[in-house]
Amino acid sequence: MAKIIVIDDAQPTRAKMRMFLEEAGYTVLEGTDGEDGLSVLRNNKDISLILCDVNMPVMDGITFAFVLKEEEGLKDIPLVMCTTENFESVRDDIKQLGIRAWMTKPITKKLLILALQKILND
Repeated sequence: MAKIIVIDDAQPTRAKMRMFLEEAGYTVLEGTDGEDGLSVLRNNKDISLILCDVNMPVMDGITFAFVLKEEEGLKDIPLVMCTTENFESVRDDIKQLGIRAWMTKPITKKLLILALQKILND
């Protein structure tokens, strides 16, 4: 099954996502912010999908996406943004960065798994 990284500064959110994903059979890695997430990605070349929060300290999700887009070997990994933010406020960034999906928190297990299955099976 696919390996997914969850990047979010909120430990309870990472734990919830990990539980949902592991119950569905995925292997899960974690990052605490964009910078930490990049480090994990650079050291694990077999990650199939990235779930990333937008509002985080050190490096936010949009900055992370801009950096990711420039990284050979990482830029083609599907990126799903998860946030409480209004989609409209970052619509242009999403189009420019090729973000595959935008999920508004709180995210249900059913919605998360269905969305990821669709992206991973494309």
